Order: sequence, then structure tokens, then C-alpha cells
Amino acid sequence: MKFQNKLERRFGRFAIENQMVVICGGQAIVYIADLLMDGFASDMLYLNWGLVTRGQIWRVLTFIFEPGSSNPLTFVLSLYFYYMIGGALERIWGSFNFDCFYLLEMICTVIASVFVGVGTSYYINLSLFLAFAVLYPDHQVLLFYVLPIKVKWVALIDLLFMAYSFYISPSVRPLIIASFVPLVIFLWDDAVKNIRLYIDRKKRAKEFSEYWK
Repeated sequence: MKFQNKLERRFGRFAIENQMVVICGGQAIVYIADLLMDGFASDMLYLNWGLVTRGQIWRVLTFIFEPGSSNPLTFVLSLYFYYMIGGALERIWGSFNFDCFYLLEMICTVIASVFVGVGTSYYINLSLFLAFAVLYPDHQVLLFYVLPIKVKWVALIDLLFMAYSFYISPSVRPLIIASFVPLVIFLWDDAVKNIRLYIDRKKRAKEFSEYWK
């Protein structure tokens, strides 16, 4: 992240702290507005490239406030979960780098929407989780809100699901590719480091077991 660190030294004063509070708070407001206006708020905010080209420019920014679920329980739990992982990423990266990561995710999603017509924050949220899994692979979460499991295994399931979606649905391929661009830029060094550590641990464990045979 050397390039990002150079940017932070120059533009760090413009960082937005606690960005996930703003995003989650915005989604909560839109969710309530949807309940009161039968989904009208989301209809006015979601990313539709055709409508953007007709002058509704705000959609390239407001789509991140579209609620991810209409189910109250699922919405509240997902809101808390992404607030938690977003806060963790901001603490380890710093506000400026986290802001850059999220902004780049938005930009890539908007570019992808040019090819598929629409965009969504769904794959941005998945990217947040995958970034969290790379940095905190052994952190435990509750699968289906019941079973404790390390996030690295949940991330593997998500990757398999994304690969399957990529294979069967050409319409989502640009969105999936777009979501991975910031991940590669921001997490390549950490991913390589974790893979090397994993290989090293396996090698040491093998050497230890062979020594005591």
C-alpha cells in the first residue's frame, strides 16, 4: 500500500472518519422511507445507467444507500455486521485508506453498470467481507446466526458462490470483476503474506511430525 500511503500524506486531511456510520445510517433512513412510501426511496436512488445518462446523476452516489434486504431482521443484522467489519477495516487501514477503498469500489461498480445497465452495493459489501477475511482470517462469526465459524471459511464459500455466479450469469460478470479490482490493489501484499505464512506453518508442522517419527 505504498502508493496509498503517499496519497494519505498528501490528501489525508480530507478523510471522512467513521464512514460506515454514514453509509449504515443512510441505509436505515432509506429503509424506513421505503416502508412509508412503498419502495419509492430506493427506486429514486438505485444505480440505473440509463437513467444516469438522462440526467439523474445522483444515482452514481446514492446507490450505496439502497437497503440490501426488505426483511427487517435480515436488514438489521446485515447492517450491524457490515458496520462492524467496516469499522475494523478502518481501524487497521486508517480512515483515508478505507475511504479510498470504498470510493474505488463505487467507481468500479459505476463503470461496470455501463456494461450491464444497473449496479448494486451487493458486491461492494462482499468485497468488504473478503477484505476483512484476509486481514482477520481466524475471527469467528455465527453462520446462519447459530454456528460459530472462522471467517476464512465463510469467505471461501462466498468465493465459490461468486465463481458459480460468474460462470452461469454473464450479466453479473462485470460487477464481480469490478468488485475485485480494489481488493487486488489494497490486499495483494497481505494475501501473499498470509499464503506464505500458511505454507510455512504447514512445512514446519510436517518437519516436526517427521522429526518425532
